[in-house]
Amino acid sequence: MQVLALIHVHTLASDGSADIADIARLAARSGVEVLIPTDHDRLSPGGGWNQGVLVVPGQEVTPRHNHLLALGLDHTLPKLKGDGVNGDPARSLALIRERGGWGALAHPLDSAIASAKRSRSFVTLDFSALDCQGLEIWNAMSSFKQGMGGLTDFFARLAMPASFMAGPHPTLLALWDAVGRSRRWVAFGGADAHAFAMGKRWLPVRVFSYRRHMRLLLTGLWLSRPFCGRADEDQALVLEALAQGRCFASLGRARGFACRLDGPQGQALPGAEIPFAPGLRLETRLPAWGRARLIRNGLVMRQERGRRFAWPLEEPGVWRVEASRLRPPAGWRPWIYCNPFYLREAA
Repeated sequence: MQVLALIHVHTLASDGSADIADIARLAARSGVEVLIPTDHDRLSPGGGWNQGVLVVPGQEVTPRHNHLLALGLDHTLPKLKGDGVNGDPARSLALIRERGGWGALAHPLDSAIASAKRSRSFVTLDFSALDCQGLEIWNAMSSFKQGMGGLTDFFARLAMPASFMAGPHPTLLALWDAVGRSRRWVAFGGADAHAFAMGKRWLPVRVFSYRRHMRLLLTGLWLSRPFCGRADEDQALVLEALAQGRCFASLGRARGFACRLDGPQGQALPGAEIPFAPGLRLETRLPAWGRARLIRNGLVMRQERGRRFAWPLEEPGVWRVEASRLRPPAGWRPWIYCNPFYLREAA
């Protein structure tokens, strides 16, 4: 079963602009089935089923730099004493694990906008050495700022973010591919939704509203079974799919995207870590016509246009699929980044 999730959302519990019930109502209208709110330095409230949407509470750990997302916790993760502006990601990640949670890097290469005085950067330092389970490979607000040009570029991204926002940072993609050669590192898309108001006090304008975020960066999850309606069990299903890497990041609601591995031993979904064997084939189906790339250990092996693809995998490696879509007037734009299959050398 595939569901769409909006991950990394801020509510009135920190610096968002709506409560979880209002955000869930918008999600239900937008076709988003799962909300993962992550308020700053406190566990988000309102977990469970709300307005027909499953809410899985999380927390964003926010020193000046090096933010982390923590999911699967029962209580707020405390700030560690002695943390400076850079925090202590290694200690925080260890504490998340000790409490039975799942930790991920949040917007690790988030640069400031040079022309905006209040714009801040959040750059994780030396994250290649961190034993981190997840990576926010694509963050809506980071992509909005990434490589920002002049006013023309600013207003193009503002008016048509799906056409002009940047894709995942190339450095992050390279790091993701490199780390995958030794261990699973789950990547997902994050909204970083606050629905900040701009303009005058008497005429606020929400440039990136919650509703708008639900048409931007989403994460598709393949659950091991359908929801049963019991919140605890359904939340566990979501966290299991995320932890196993059965997911993809997409710009827009890429419902119906399919990616599977067929072989002599049966089928497997993305995130699977299995011994390489002859006869493996990767099959992909896009929700609409586009361009798909087959990537092994960070190198493009095949690139084709269409909707359905079937590629033989003839050697071990970290194999993944990414897709782009033609979006006039911008041309080919980033669309889908799927977690890889980890085909290891047979022992």
